[in-house]
Amino acid sequence: MSEVIRKSITLLTAIKPNEEKEEWSATEISRKLNIPVQTVHRLLVSLEEYGFVFQNKETKKFRLGLTLLQLGFSIRDNLPVRNSSLPVMKKLWDKTRENVYLTVPEGDEGVLIDCINSQQSLKDAAPIGVRFPLCVGASKKVILAYMNTRVKQRILKGLMEKGEIKDLKKLEEDLVIIQKCGVAISFGEIKEKNVSVASPIFSWEDKVVASISVMIPDTRFTGSRIRDIISFTQKAAEEISEELGWIKRR
Repeated sequence: MSEVIRKSITLLTAIKPNEEKEEWSATEISRKLNIPVQTVHRLLVSLEEYGFVFQNKETKKFRLGLTLLQLGFSIRDNLPVRNSSLPVMKKLWDKTRENVYLTVPEGDEGVLIDCINSQQSLKDAAPIGVRFPLCVGASKKVILAYMNTRVKQRILKGLMEKGEIKDLKKLEEDLVIIQKCGVAISFGEIKEKNVSVASPIFSWEDKVVASISVMIPDTRFTGSRIRDIISFTQKAAEEISEELGWIKRR
């Protein structure tokens, strides 16, 4: 990879906004990345020209530019699985009144690309674009469970090398159960005191391309509601899959 490209990507990642800070000076960026301030200035000028960073004229500090948002939404808005899922997600939310998520795989991670949030659970909602390894959480594990064996083993090997998997045997046993049941359930893996229920979405090629999931506080995941959430989620996944041309095996 070109050194300029590598440094540019590193810079963009470094100035990602958080709860404590939204803007950075060139000096702060230089210190954070251990890159000469002159180099940082050159990179910022080039990135600003194309809208990847924005300089606040009053503070002279920099933040991520809206071009990144535009690019991200252009990708998301043209994903067939998202377009097919939105009406079904709304129906699932109407039935459950809980957070409903749509997750797609990218490499060895699952990326949240859309959601409908419950007002009563809004503070627990995950942000669009957040990503986790495919070995963490129901919405990711259910995708991994239905991948073909060769791809699954490659991903498991890579996650093991990264130290993301603590107990491979247990994970493999869980994936077998998920595939048999057609649903994954996780307790507090992403958010403490929350339960996630997820089912896989398939393309016309019978390839897993996404998952739809419901996240619910564990205090509400009781009694007949457990069966309802699981049933509603599975039916929603099947409806989206059929919209994508998938034919259910009898």
